[in-house]
Amino acid sequence: MRTKRLLSIGLAAAMTVGLLAGCGKKGGSDNGGSDEDGITTLKWYMSINPVAADTDKVIEKLNEYTRDKIGVEIDYNVIANPDYKEKMPNLINAGEYFDICFTANWTTDYLQFVGKDAYMDITDLLPEYAKETYDFIPQEVWDTVKVDGQIYGVPSYKEMGWQGGIVYNSDLAEEYGIDMSQVATLEDYTKVLETVAEKSKAAGQDVIGVSGLVNAWPMAAPYESLTGNSTLPAVAAVPEYDNFKDMAGETVFNQYASEEYMNYCKTAYSWNKAGYLGGDPVNYDSDTANRDNDFNNGKLFSYFIKNAPGNVEMMSNSSGHGVGFVSLMDPLFETTSVLSGGILAISSASEHPEKALEFINLLNTDEYVGTLIRHGIEGEHYTEVGDNQVDRTMGGTLDPADNGYDYTYGWQFGTPFNQKWDISYPDNIEELFQEYNDAAVISQNNGFSFDMTPVETQVAALTNVIAEYGPSLETGSVDPEEYIPSFLKDLEANGAQDLIDEVTTQVEEYQSSK
Repeated sequence: MRTKRLLSIGLAAAMTVGLLAGCGKKGGSDNGGSDEDGITTLKWYMSINPVAADTDKVIEKLNEYTRDKIGVEIDYNVIANPDYKEKMPNLINAGEYFDICFTANWTTDYLQFVGKDAYMDITDLLPEYAKETYDFIPQEVWDTVKVDGQIYGVPSYKEMGWQGGIVYNSDLAEEYGIDMSQVATLEDYTKVLETVAEKSKAAGQDVIGVSGLVNAWPMAAPYESLTGNSTLPAVAAVPEYDNFKDMAGETVFNQYASEEYMNYCKTAYSWNKAGYLGGDPVNYDSDTANRDNDFNNGKLFSYFIKNAPGNVEMMSNSSGHGVGFVSLMDPLFETTSVLSGGILAISSASEHPEKALEFINLLNTDEYVGTLIRHGIEGEHYTEVGDNQVDRTMGGTLDPADNGYDYTYGWQFGTPFNQKWDISYPDNIEELFQEYNDAAVISQNNGFSFDMTPVETQVAALTNVIAEYGPSLETGSVDPEEYIPSFLKDLEANGAQDLIDEVTTQVEEYQSSK
């Protein structure tokens, strides 16, 4: 099993890369460099939220370990996510020296900065200096970070793709006599919402049936995003889902012109008219803190979510009631699945790319490093439970809110499969991930990355049109039979066909080059 095998790789990986210690190049004080003991300092810029209070303590402990194992210490520059999104691009554009940085399609845009030659081509270095990581991460995942066939970053390997569905209050479902195993589509869910409304009102509770509809449309009829932005009107059908038959023969099409979109919006509109969505669904859906509070307090029965293994169990532990999940689709793995996650890239100006890769290899293969970087220091931030778990509450004596360092899942640092997991996860969490990943549907254009440059003007205009119509239609706030024709007209007037034509050309070139 791939995930279990990784835990045994850690020691071998540390021994392998340890043989390479002290090989870093000399560099100036601003550029890291090697000291008289042959220790290479790597400057690492990281984006994470929040910045834990005890970060310096943990990095000091990390450096004690990495100095011995691979002859490396880290100059760690961690920036909270919102600030990182603005600061890191400015640092790169200003020529600031670094060795490693966090990147994705939502921060320090990976493809954009590959295009600017900010990140190093590590294709040939990976098999030598990060062999265990290179071998462990599936080829489908590596394909997503390739640009013109070359690799410029190490992706975080976690769940393969995304899976849409509905989380619900299982205690209320049992109380109301609802059999959620009978739900497979949104149409099936209408009967559930009817029962929730009827039973809760009879009990004087008036529970909101469902929220999160701003995320639900692609779950109702999954498609492959080809532009890196799933809302743009240029997508492809995924044959395994048997959707979009009215678009048959079109490689790339406008999903908003499909029967599926009209049917989804009609369903959402009927739910809103029936009072299942709790007032103003656009504003309600945007306030996730209020949604979570209502769900935990039993005022909200369910909401749409992109689920991941272990999520339901964690929610059950924190919500005060049972939580169940109804899947609306098998997981879908596409290029954006990784680009919207996390990637560690090496600067094209790094003087120590080999050492940087050795360190990234430890982040992905060494259990001590994986546990330390996520959970902090044993005895101060957690206690061990058995051989494979930790307890961040230290037996209930430490309030997680007072814990000075905890990133329980910590996918930003690389694969989470090389850590001891917190007890809030089920003890078979890695098997759950493996089952999830084995079930993933791989999109037929996986690895394709769209160059938006030829249609930047159209994309900007289309984004504004979608922001105007999409939320209202997809939360059932307006009549789709009245508004979708206007939506489609405005999309066409603002370059939808130009975008579709450009995506089609690039996809066909990509497929012919494979």
